[in-house]
Amino acid sequence: MYILDTDHLSLIQRNREEGKRILTRLTAVEGLEVAVTVITYEEQVRGRLNLLSRAKTLEEQVLAYQGLQQLATDYQAIIILPFSRIAALEHQRLRKAYPRLGNMDLKIAAISLTNNAILLTRNESDFGKIVELRTEDWSTA
Repeated sequence: MYILDTDHLSLIQRNREEGKRILTRLTAVEGLEVAVTVITYEEQVRGRLNLLSRAKTLEEQVLAYQGLQQLATDYQAIIILPFSRIAALEHQRLRKAYPRLGNMDLKIAAISLTNNAILLTRNESDFGKIVELRTEDWSTA
């Protein structure tokens, strides 16, 4: 199983060259299991709601709501892995072992580890410190 970190999912959603490259690789293997975490969902929803709360003009509001609706559509097409009790316990272990890493990153790592998955991310500087976590960056050629 591959889990898309928020950065890889965002690249796909923006439909630029890096995102197309990731999507091509994901679709090249038949039966490949791909998911995101509920943490990524949270991060993206918070981002969309933040844009909405800052929208001043009618046009900004319309665009913000369009983005929020597109996000809802995007998430209908992908598996969202939960932050289960097992993942929460793994998160606590990671929090003690890697106190300098961000909380959301540690939650994504915990879900990845408890699902024995490979995390697709550009954030090697943080995720790369977690020895037992398997990561790959598909955003580059």
